[in-house]
Amino acid sequence: MPKHEDDILEAHSERGYSLYDLVVMQNKGELDKIDTQALLETSPHTLSVFLERLDVDTQRQILRKLEPADISEVVSEMDPEASAELVSEMREHRAVSVLNEMEPDDAADIVRELEEEDRDRILKGMQYEDPEAAENVTELLEYPADTAGAIMNPHVATLKPSMTIDNAISAVRKMRDEYENIYYLYVLGDDDELAGVVSIRELLLSQKGDLVGDIMETNLIGLLAPNMDKEVVAHIMADTNYHTLPVVGENNELLGIITHDDVIDIMREEGTEDIQKLAGAGADEGLFDPILFSIRQRSPWLIVNLMTAYIASGVVGLFDGNIATLPLLAVFMPIIAGIGGNTGAQTLAVTVRSIALGEVGTFDMRRICIREATKGFLNGIIIGLFGATIAFLTTFRWDLSLIVWVAMLINMSLGGFMGSFIPFTLKRFDIDPASGSSIFTTCFTDSGGFFIFLGLGSIFLT
Repeated sequence: MPKHEDDILEAHSERGYSLYDLVVMQNKGELDKIDTQALLETSPHTLSVFLERLDVDTQRQILRKLEPADISEVVSEMDPEASAELVSEMREHRAVSVLNEMEPDDAADIVRELEEEDRDRILKGMQYEDPEAAENVTELLEYPADTAGAIMNPHVATLKPSMTIDNAISAVRKMRDEYENIYYLYVLGDDDELAGVVSIRELLLSQKGDLVGDIMETNLIGLLAPNMDKEVVAHIMADTNYHTLPVVGENNELLGIITHDDVIDIMREEGTEDIQKLAGAGADEGLFDPILFSIRQRSPWLIVNLMTAYIASGVVGLFDGNIATLPLLAVFMPIIAGIGGNTGAQTLAVTVRSIALGEVGTFDMRRICIREATKGFLNGIIIGLFGATIAFLTTFRWDLSLIVWVAMLINMSLGGFMGSFIPFTLKRFDIDPASGSSIFTTCFTDSGGFFIFLGLGSIFLT
């Protein structure tokens, strides 16, 4: 097993390139020496991660060594925006061939990211080459990007209830090269409405003379509506533990399925967005994105952060005379603000996670805020006492030490409260709770910490 994170990049498989191999070749300027056979044997995921480090022209140079079917596997693993940029630069015939080789939901994700002119051009090419594939993609594009309808795969393995077990198994064998995932077989009625579902296991273990209608499960749970938010889809799949979930229309007609790999992508995307938004970075920003793009993503929140920092400095300015009289106040200011900020960050991380997982709602706001403030207060008793002890040992002033304790106690309570109050408030106004929450929480704990500590110091020490 790899013992260091670099070992993962350097790990060699028996066939194909590792990410480390490809990066070394890039750094040496030897990408033109890439062996086609080794490239074919390289994991599509590894190759997609490497391609996202490169400019589009270099990506195309490498992919020219592969056939459209192989390219489609790699491109479908890439970020849709990066894939769209690459596809838009391909020759139309090649781009169409690559997209037609993909599952409809993967192709739709890429086409959705194209500029309107490129989108129309590519869809016309797909319509000419494979009308059915083009129709599937066009239908998926009609749904909003963050809904179940947009990420479902309309290519579904189905059976009829009147089929015998033998006939059904024969039908499944013919489907093996046609469908990406066959975990469950959906049974359709006469009007193509969803009548039931049969697992592969149930089908194989049933008696030959039975009918599909006799063994299918009709008490269906986990049915999805096409306009359902994809985060809700992820929660439902986690609750039901199914490998696939069906998407049905108003008349219970089967529109498509969402598979576990789609949900893993959703969870990864949402988790990444939340982490980056908490720090004020772009939700979809990556380390190898163009520098100007990253600057545009980060600058707005940095400006907000600058404004909040001026608020905190303004609070300090109110007590500049007191600080001049007793410079020791300036020594302990960052300690009070920092411990309150860390308390808020801890609460913020747990609160945003719980909101994202649907474990709590805005109706829990009051109870959670009180609980988190209480946690901050109780931690403040312990940590504040420890901090006050250090303050006494360094200054030998019991009055200053007492104020350090009280200020830490109050600011940690404030940090706990604001760390839960801010994301709940953003959620109430339909704003992503992760968006800049850490910046606003830090503003309150810095400004509050300075005001509390300097205020107490000005009253009792100067």
